[in-house]
Amino acid sequence: MKATRQFGVQRDRWMAAATLVASTLLGCELFRPPAPSTATARAIDREESGVVALATTEDGDASHVTLCSGALVASNLVLTARHCISRAITARPFCDAHGRSHNGPHFAADASPSSVAVYVGEHVRLDRDQPRAHGVQTLHPAGHVLCDADVAFLILDRPLVGVAVLPLRLVGSVSSGDHVRPVGFGGGAAMTVGDRVGRTGSRVLSIGPAANASTGAVLGPREFEVDHATCRGDSGGPAIDAVTGEVVGVVSRGASCSSPGNHVYTRIDSYAALAQLALREASRVAAVQESIAAVR
Repeated sequence: MKATRQFGVQRDRWMAAATLVASTLLGCELFRPPAPSTATARAIDREESGVVALATTEDGDASHVTLCSGALVASNLVLTARHCISRAITARPFCDAHGRSHNGPHFAADASPSSVAVYVGEHVRLDRDQPRAHGVQTLHPAGHVLCDADVAFLILDRPLVGVAVLPLRLVGSVSSGDHVRPVGFGGGAAMTVGDRVGRTGSRVLSIGPAANASTGAVLGPREFEVDHATCRGDSGGPAIDAVTGEVVGVVSRGASCSSPGNHVYTRIDSYAALAQLALREASRVAAVQESIAAVR
């Protein structure tokens, strides 16, 4: 009995030690980054709620509608890509590292602001959902070329109440290796257009002017490249700095939705003057709208 008991104690000690060693080894092999805190998860949800869908009706034909994404940067102001609110001439523009086009203009004309409808929520279905606002004015860089200038602001006919307003980074560029969270209505890996999805773990690969031989990306001086994004419907959507929560870029163009790299964003800090002008104009329009509403 005594021997049996001593063996049992030694066995129990051996098993405990073995379990500790196995746990340690498994902990090394199966390590996963810690889950985001509740506060972080709420912050991410709030940021993503500030990403809205834009539906542009082309040539007055209700059956010809393009879906893009945008970021609410004031209660009545949306940041998006210019190609989302303009009629394109060139399907696949060719840009060089100087931000120049070698195949002529990319845009024929801007769409009427009133033809751009704005939708909110995680899932947008144009055949059943009602828009929350329409455009009244657009602001964007001069010219008709996509390269290095694919950014636009859309002033709305009413504020979007209850939707998060996202901060803009107007000073300081992103750097290679920075982590960003692209968000848009391309549906992510499932590619369900109309579903808002944020891509976690995306990384900035290169900053323009540059040509990335490994991915095929050619970047103008005001552009940067990330490794994951740009499914159909993501155009115009923001890249949000994973640390600060600021919008640092807007989707311009890219390779296949499933391809790593060659997903090109226009830098917002490069268009700080345009952004400040848009914010002032949006504030002016809101004041006029409030005055008209008060008279009524």
